[in-house]
Amino acid sequence: MLKIEALSDGRNTSLILTGELTDESVAELEQQWRKNRPAGHVQVDVCDVKRIDQSGKALLARMFCEGVGLVVGSHTHS
Repeated sequence: MLKIEALSDGRNTSLILTGELTDESVAELEQQWRKNRPAGHVQVDVCDVKRIDQSGKALLARMFCEGVGLVVGSHTHS
């Protein structure tokens, strides 16, 4: 299961992902990306994604090639 939180300031949008980016959730992420793309720069935060399958990797690669920023690593929770 994937949770997508969209945060926007009107010009830039961050899509914060939590859970698993798999074949079942790729369409949902792509829909959110396309919906927010006209507003300006989009970045996708995958720091809290536990698993990404091949279809998820393919979508992230396509998004990156089209200018989406990727945030990777780990968040420190206080």
